[in-house]
Amino acid sequence: MKLIILLAFFSFVVLQAKTQILEDNLIVVTVTDTSKIYDRVRQAITFTDLIIREDSRPDTLITYSERIYGKTIFVVAKVIISGNKIEISGAYGLGLEDFWSYPSWPKSYKRILYFKGSEAWLILRRIAIKLDGKIEYKRID
Repeated sequence: MKLIILLAFFSFVVLQAKTQILEDNLIVVTVTDTSKIYDRVRQAITFTDLIIREDSRPDTLITYSERIYGKTIFVVAKVIISGNKIEISGAYGLGLEDFWSYPSWPKSYKRILYFKGSEAWLILRRIAIKLDGKIEYKRID
């Protein structure tokens, strides 16, 4: 009986360490194969329908502000490549709707945080899943 309780406790602790926690704002993906990593990251970003800004940085990719389909939320993603680790973070902004229900560009942006039902976090998570590596979630201040 004690063994079952200990196994259940340790499995809960292990699962808790890998899951997302409220207010996580950074996704770190560790990949084993680093060949053509820049091209794979670009492909993962474009898979989420974001457009990459071309500012000639080999280790950092930043996207333009794109509207989430059917919402008034705009998302910007920032992906930093360092060795076999890829850090994914981003910002969101809320665009107000005009008289004809077209959203305008946001006036300010805030860091994307994880919370249940976050549409912007799902965009960042899709990039991480497409990279096919070990995913960790962190909170940075």
